[in-house]
Amino acid sequence: MNKEIEQSPTLSIRISTDGFCFCTYLPQQPDSVKYTTYDCDRQISLTANFEAAWQACNLANEEFSKIQAIVVSTEFTAVPPSISSRDEQETIFRSCFPHTKEETRVISNTLSAHNMTILFGVDEELHKLLTNIGEVSYYSPISIMSGFLTRYPMGTGRYIMVDIQDETMQLMAMEEETPLLMNSFHAADTADQLYYLLYIWNELGFSQEEETLLLCGNHQADRFEMAVKDFIRNIKRINPRQLFQSNLLNKIETTPFDLQALILCE
Repeated sequence: MNKEIEQSPTLSIRISTDGFCFCTYLPQQPDSVKYTTYDCDRQISLTANFEAAWQACNLANEEFSKIQAIVVSTEFTAVPPSISSRDEQETIFRSCFPHTKEETRVISNTLSAHNMTILFGVDEELHKLLTNIGEVSYYSPISIMSGFLTRYPMGTGRYIMVDIQDETMQLMAMEEETPLLMNSFHAADTADQLYYLLYIWNELGFSQEEETLLLCGNHQADRFEMAVKDFIRNIKRINPRQLFQSNLLNKIETTPFDLQALILCE
């Protein structure tokens, strides 16, 4: 990589049916962070939305030293790292999600610390658009949560970490450093979010008095916290402004937690 490329910014993208986030920054210059968001038009495809957002964000003519993309989806599964061939991964993923469109590319993230690989899908047309931007590293939100918990251990015992962003919630149950369960739900309503969490809490035999809920997310998480207090005693709010004090991202209120964690846990 030549010196000019090394001095180019990193581009981090968050792709969701809720909308898109584009964040550029120079790692050695925290005050260089630029952050923009775009809402999705539900009348057109996610790919068409992304194409319009990419043109509007005025980044198309820039050069980047690194490009990374978070693809938010409720469809992911974990497999042993030994399942490494693309054909095997695609077969397993499509068996788990038989209604997945044929035009879906299966992506894998290997989580060495937890000895597993996460499989998730990216629309093929969207993948092509991103390939035109450059070489992209893809991540699932649950992969980022796993990496965050590896780098920032949240104590001993059993706990569940939940990230709530608009219409989705990512959930990871842990026993010390070992994952017990990972899941993601489409849930825009607080009642639905409560149902999913409390069902899993009960199924895992978690105590309402002793085990801990780690909660992060946007304004939806604020409403959820008020509601879940009636059922779980130990709630700890994960505040990016406290964890990531050295980076300008913590001053941007709308930055999703997984995007901050992706950038800051590199």
